Amino acid sequence: MREKQNTSRNVTMAKHGLLEESVWKYKLRGYPISLVCSIRERLLKKIPDITEKFNKNSRYFGYWVGEEKDRAYIYVQKKNLRIDLCISRAFEPDIRKDGFEIRYSHNFQGRADWLTGWQVPHSSNKVETIVKWLCKAFEGD
Repeated sequence: MREKQNTSRNVTMAKHGLLEESVWKYKLRGYPISLVCSIRERLLKKIPDITEKFNKNSRYFGYWVGEEKDRAYIYVQKKNLRIDLCISRAFEPDIRKDGFEIRYSHNFQGRADWLTGWQVPHSSNKVETIVKWLCKAFEGD
């Protein structure tokens, strides 16, 4: 997989598929990464046309398909993954029913009516549920 460097120098994007671990793993030293690794692998199996980028400063993975706009972000934090999805905030109660906390983020995505601030503990064993919601962001507008 060949990566290309974004002009901001903080973002590395795959041409297609997932980035090699060597591109991002050093920036996540000291962070739990097993859950994000499992999510990445399952996302690629469910959405073979997915493309990934990694922002070294913000420690987030971004995902899209083809020439579309970004559809999901996974921010790697010390205690949690924070996920922002390009789905309506109307789905917040459903994600809460699945046992997750949501703390709305008033960021660019939140103002665009994305579901933002989904808190996923690194210890979560609900990988299939997490991937189900991530895949929903790729179902279109």
